[in-house]
Amino acid sequence: MMEREILLYHTLRGLHLLEKAPTDRVLRDLMGLQAQFANYPKMSLQLRASDYTEEHWDDNLYKIWSHRGTMHLIPKEELGLHLAAADNLAPYHDGMWMMKAKDMNRWDPFIVEQVRGGNTTRDGLKAACVTAGIDDYVLSRVFYGWGGLIGEMVMRGHIVCCTGTAKEYRIPEPFTIPERDAARMEFLKRYFRSFGPATREDCTYFFGDRKKPELNPLLDMLLPALNSLEFEGKTYYYEGDLVTDGAIPKVVLIPGFDQMILGYRFRDRMIDKQHLGKLTNISGIIRPSILLHGRIRAAWKKENDRVTVEPYEKLRKSDLHDIEVQLHKSFGRKTEMILKNTFTE
Repeated sequence: MMEREILLYHTLRGLHLLEKAPTDRVLRDLMGLQAQFANYPKMSLQLRASDYTEEHWDDNLYKIWSHRGTMHLIPKEELGLHLAAADNLAPYHDGMWMMKAKDMNRWDPFIVEQVRGGNTTRDGLKAACVTAGIDDYVLSRVFYGWGGLIGEMVMRGHIVCCTGTAKEYRIPEPFTIPERDAARMEFLKRYFRSFGPATREDCTYFFGDRKKPELNPLLDMLLPALNSLEFEGKTYYYEGDLVTDGAIPKVVLIPGFDQMILGYRFRDRMIDKQHLGKLTNISGIIRPSILLHGRIRAAWKKENDRVTVEPYEKLRKSDLHDIEVQLHKSFGRKTEMILKNTFTE
């Protein structure tokens, strides 16, 4: 295998796109699944999890604002670990979301008790706050669309979001919060175990460049203990043995907003430069991708039993056949493949 193929093989293996694993293992290794769109993490587990079922795929999962600063699905047993790594546990203070601390400290426990009592929807909680005498301005900040007090409550584990598309909340089971740097070191180790070989820059990109000053001392401690390889002027770190003769499947389906794309600043192991801009649409949404012969060469979109495939370049009829076979294997023989353009030869 060439060096680039070795990097890709380890990515596919570490992120469970070669061999399925139990849901809990997948979510721990990937450190959650990005969940702005409810269908993407569901699809990710359908493609990765050996115990996936339509009825119970999200059992024992919480949706939270993760340490990466975005909505993620995580195993409920790891809530404390994620909250510690995010480090958003400080007491409320004046100015947060343009609110006064006394108002946040008043309405936080009120909302918790409402959710504990069974009033779990966003609209239901708004109505309860109005009935309890909240003024219009405070109400607008509590339920501000980009976070607000209710978002801060999720960041602190006072409540968690329910999976799915409904704006609904629940009370988490009791949990403990480890020390911040211990939690972050655990995630850094997981990163190089599952995403490696990867560069230091890949790692800080995944966790958020704004955290680089805080992560650098931890990386300085961790990286010397890892294995490394040099490729095209960059140092790649990894844990364990390097496989140099692994087989990359003809076709791999990659969900939207997937860790395989989000996990690397440098994506040349999986896609050519001329196609990089096609990973996202005009709204910045990272689309589901198709890895074909080791390179991302198409996008796909599933709607019920139909999958639209949009090639980025000319594909042979045999390639389209291989894609269709993989779609049937992943989603069933009833799946119909629709070709969006005529990039075929």
